[in-house]
Amino acid sequence: MAYERIDVPQGSLYHYTQKDRLDAILQDGRIRRFGDQECWFCTSLADTLRLMEMTVMKEGHPYVDTKGRLCKYPAFVPEDYVILKLEPRYQNGEWVRWNQEMPPGCPPEILAEAEEFSLLKKGFRGDLKFYQNPKVIEVSPLLEEQAPGMDMTMKL
Repeated sequence: MAYERIDVPQGSLYHYTQKDRLDAILQDGRIRRFGDQECWFCTSLADTLRLMEMTVMKEGHPYVDTKGRLCKYPAFVPEDYVILKLEPRYQNGEWVRWNQEMPPGCPPEILAEAEEFSLLKKGFRGDLKFYQNPKVIEVSPLLEEQAPGMDMTMKL
């Protein structure tokens, strides 16, 4: 992993989360790091959906959790997720990008996917406070609009 400092993103930020965490997030008024060094955001709804496609929608694919353990993504249930459109409040903190490192000789298509993944995410080192009443976007109807009658995990 290679971290790079980035400029503070301008405008709204998007953050996906499971619905069972929504009440606590709204009550708290911040996105917490949940054991990670930073919390992650995207700068558009399209980027958020693409990030979800590359992560939580990849049932059975491996990932490393915040404690360094190798895990596999469980089945993706769109009804269990929401996307928050947030207006960040002023605060001190460092914004970073995590540049996915790949081994030498990696195929070009894998390198391109790793670069895309890195560019989608904006990390904030700390817990990001936001203004009250963020827009809550249900993921299931959003995916149905984009791919009517199709397997929602396959097309965005």
